[in-house]
Amino acid sequence: MIRALLFSFCIAAASLQAQQFYGPVLGHVDFREGRVVIQTLREQSVQLRYRDSGSNQAYRFTPAQQTKLSHGFTAEFGIPAEPGRTVEYEVWLDNKTSRGGTYYFRTPELWRWRTDPPALRVAFGSCFYSNEPRFDRPGKPYGDTATDIFNRIADKQPNLMIWGGDNIYLREPDWGSETGIYARYTHTRSQPGPARLLRSCPNYAIWDDHDFGPNDANASFIHKDKTLRAFHDFWANPSEGLPCQPGITTWFERSDVQFFLLDDRYNRSLPEDSNATILGKAQREWLKTALLSAPANEWKVVCVGGQFLNSAQEKENFSRYPEERNDIIRHIQENGIRNVIFLSGDRHFAELSVLKAEGKPTIWDFTSSPLTAGVYAKGDEEKNTLRVPGTAFSKDRNFGTLDFSGPRNARTLTLRLFDKQGNQIWEQMVKAEQAKKK
Repeated sequence: MIRALLFSFCIAAASLQAQQFYGPVLGHVDFREGRVVIQTLREQSVQLRYRDSGSNQAYRFTPAQQTKLSHGFTAEFGIPAEPGRTVEYEVWLDNKTSRGGTYYFRTPELWRWRTDPPALRVAFGSCFYSNEPRFDRPGKPYGDTATDIFNRIADKQPNLMIWGGDNIYLREPDWGSETGIYARYTHTRSQPGPARLLRSCPNYAIWDDHDFGPNDANASFIHKDKTLRAFHDFWANPSEGLPCQPGITTWFERSDVQFFLLDDRYNRSLPEDSNATILGKAQREWLKTALLSAPANEWKVVCVGGQFLNSAQEKENFSRYPEERNDIIRHIQENGIRNVIFLSGDRHFAELSVLKAEGKPTIWDFTSSPLTAGVYAKGDEEKNTLRVPGTAFSKDRNFGTLDFSGPRNARTLTLRLFDKQGNQIWEQMVKAEQAKKK
């Protein structure tokens, strides 16, 4: 009863706005379906009305769902579609059209065995702190009071956005109860800043400590089942963990790029433990097998909260877990797994790292952080021996993009870092490494 009253108070405060719901949040879009999350302001019947955009076909409706307090009043829908089509949809509440207007998504084109891979633009960033003064630390706001960075990301017209962890920043009043966890998600999702980005392209998310629990939280966190359920309620990823291991691990592909979204919290130990691990054995073995199974000449983008390559043993990066880090590197190098790039966040500054060894595949790690949280002004002073010169940026908030382009056997990846105004800081072009012909 107390939980219901507290959470209802949070919703009531938010509903002073003219909104009828929060969202939509466009999640995973595949050839024949688009996933959408809607959050209502109370328990309510919600459904989506949809059709191919610009057509004269009759509208169809998804099955109605009754939102529940126990899931933060969220509902996730799958809208059927066909490849290469633009779908338009509307939100209906209690069998009536809402004031939300019309929204759109486009499914991927069928290209394998037909054409060269389509060009693909991926945006990513991490560490979104939305200020809420009554629950924040006293003094200067930790989060940026201007959130135009999300519109600057949307201006780049990405084909998809990857949220690289620390997407909500649970605070001391939040992580100890379902009421607090869902209230934090609701406050973050109610903010107007990221709304355009969340509805304009497919959004994929991983988590880091501030989505999972307290600062630097690990597998011992007692409420990780609650934060896991909230994560799945608010993000429409392709799947929910591995069959052999709970968590947020998942995979998808777009164009000729394979994406591996990893869980760096659910099974994490302390670095001082025997057999210290970030990923856990089951997830690590899954990643190794999945990388080996991916098409040889295609890009493999591995998304994880903490830095993978940074050689300086700072904060929570993989260098503090050398056995696990070296095992993954050794697996990539010994099996000749080409075109692997890690996307990481967490550190509140940005940089690009690269590991090159004679006769071995190159491994990259592109770190972008923060979106709106505080900036670590001394990040560029860390002794990262694998940093690409000139790529450390610790002056302001930032985000990154990855552009995949070119014909099938000569694909190019262009990495770019932007400041919060959308101005380009640096650019790095990387040619895909091809398998040697026998």
